[in-house]
Amino acid sequence: MGILAKRKRKRAMGEIPMASTSDVAFLLLIFFIVMPMKQDEIGISLVLPGKTAQPTVRIRQSNVATIRVHADHHLTLDNQPVRLSDIQDIIRRRVAENDKTVVILETHPDADYGMMIACLDEVKLSGARKFTLKTTQM
Repeated sequence: MGILAKRKRKRAMGEIPMASTSDVAFLLLIFFIVMPMKQDEIGISLVLPGKTAQPTVRIRQSNVATIRVHADHHLTLDNQPVRLSDIQDIIRRRVAENDKTVVILETHPDADYGMMIACLDEVKLSGARKFTLKTTQM
């Protein structure tokens, strides 16, 4: 008797059903199209004046603190150079001394938007409740 060679049977490879692949791809496509629409944009929360015309109110210069963001990224407070980190303390002191203080944040059109937002954050953190935003050519 000779040695019988064992024949190895080829195993049948399992097939991956492709019928549901298009369904999954379609669902993923819908998901990635719809999800960005659901995301709310987070912006600056400000109370804007209504549509009715209100009379212009004159404010004494002693009650005004004007912060300017210049095109070359430097800041001034009442025409004096100031650092961003000092704005909060200075405005807090001014508001404590005079509760009628109005802060004007004047930004040059070519100024950095991030710097304007940083100044606005400092003004809000200082506790000032009366402030306005202004854009002009300086």
